[in-house]
Amino acid sequence: MAASEPQHHDHPSPTRRRPVRTRRWQPRAALGFVLLLCPGLVEAQAAQTGIEERIPRFVNRDLIAEDSRIDWIGRADRPFPLREASAPFTLTYVHQGRTYTLDDYLRRSDALGFIVLEDDQIIYERYLHGVGPMDRHLSMSVAKSVVSVLFGIALDQGLIRSVDDPVTRYLPSLGTSGYRDATLRDVLHMATGVDFNEEYGNPDSDIAALSRANRTGEPPFGEFAASLGSENPPGTVFRYQSVNTQVLGVVLEEVTGMPLARYAEEKLWRRIGTQNEAFIITGEAQVSTCAYSCFYASLRDYARFGLMAMRGGEIGGTRVVSSAWIRDSSTPAPFAEPRPDGAGGCRRGYGYQWWIACGTEGAFQAVGINGQSIYVDPSRRVVIAQFSAWPQAGASPEQRGERLVVFQAIVSALAP
Repeated sequence: MAASEPQHHDHPSPTRRRPVRTRRWQPRAALGFVLLLCPGLVEAQAAQTGIEERIPRFVNRDLIAEDSRIDWIGRADRPFPLREASAPFTLTYVHQGRTYTLDDYLRRSDALGFIVLEDDQIIYERYLHGVGPMDRHLSMSVAKSVVSVLFGIALDQGLIRSVDDPVTRYLPSLGTSGYRDATLRDVLHMATGVDFNEEYGNPDSDIAALSRANRTGEPPFGEFAASLGSENPPGTVFRYQSVNTQVLGVVLEEVTGMPLARYAEEKLWRRIGTQNEAFIITGEAQVSTCAYSCFYASLRDYARFGLMAMRGGEIGGTRVVSSAWIRDSSTPAPFAEPRPDGAGGCRRGYGYQWWIACGTEGAFQAVGINGQSIYVDPSRRVVIAQFSAWPQAGASPEQRGERLVVFQAIVSALAP
């Protein structure tokens, strides 16, 4: 069942740090802060905690953030209305030879919030573990798709000339790095060829080093990117690397002349009819804004973001980003098309910071580790947003592939 439309709260002006408030969730709050900005350092420790202890990592970090900058992103003057659920929704599906219900899935996936839209109609909405419709969920890498839309807006404005421009046109400091021959298209496609590994459980990995830079401010993100060497020729191999999205964020702040949160407020968040403020959290000493993760918003507003993408960049009569950008973003690169994985499954494809779902007709996803997702199916007019608190970055073996099975089962149930 859907909750009634929650009322928004007023907050300080965006891009200003908000005073720390009374903590809502007490257990292991300090660990939650480290987990947010250094996910690769303590994943093994986090995997041993219960879900209630994990919640501070994923929800309302503004309540207990320390040594961090909270950049608020203002809501719309008038929220885009979502029609309330008109009937109960139930579902059964089969995964690995067993039949489950939607309630089973939400329990198995440590879900905190789950919403299904059929166009602007709420079909199903549920919150779990004390989380509610006003709470703001950590995006993890769902933020990468938000950055993609912001990049398309900057392109539409003419602030970026072409995705085929070299990165160094906008960031000359990368001229001796692994980015020296990469284009913006390569960065969007995660095909820069830079030497960077995304091993979340390894404290010596590059993603752990990037997270430390976020937390401590040393080095600044631009210098971090400038320190990377080359591994492959750009534009030839897909390799998922969060540093590429961070480079996009630095480019956006350079060409717009404003913090990422302010640009997101002016050009995206207020224009898609959001009902709640969002925020980005970055280490207080870091000069740029965290772009590869660190974005927090309420579940219905994530769904509105997905609805805008489903409608080709428009919502409520407002053109947010060009339909061409959404089309190009949801088209896989030639070297990153969905394909069999050799184990009876399928590897998702990748476009401009969006994943391309397997076995679907044009569906695409924003995906973050630990169970975060916005699923967009334009042909069936369905959007699904899920935010979870998995104890590890990826799904457990018994759950691998289950999320897509559930999403496709929902789509089939709504539009057989």
